[in-house]
Amino acid sequence: MPPLLDHLTEFDITTGLEYADNDEELYIEVLAMFYDQLINEFQTLPERLSQPGEVVTRQVHTLKGSAGSVGASRIEAAASDIDMALKRGDSVSAEQARALDDAIQASMAQLRSVAQSAL
Repeated sequence: MPPLLDHLTEFDITTGLEYADNDEELYIEVLAMFYDQLINEFQTLPERLSQPGEVVTRQVHTLKGSAGSVGASRIEAAASDIDMALKRGDSVSAEQARALDDAIQASMAQLRSVAQSAL
């Protein structure tokens, strides 16, 4: 495993590499794109969960899939929990929103160096 990936404790590297056909360079590029996606699309998602609508519901579902494909298991689990609640018509609890926010923030912190190296 490249040293760049060693510190990614928020990620299941094996799963992410499988999605990248075991191509480490490709996986690093995909992780950098995921980092950009977290910053530009999903960073404020936890705040918007108190007023879910079609856009928020779609973003939660998209985040769940994107996180799964890069091995971001904590984000995937939190987004999946919220996705199921929204599909049942339940409101999202503060605890669920906080779990998603914590997972996003931790993943962004770990991916910062990966994204910088991919430039």
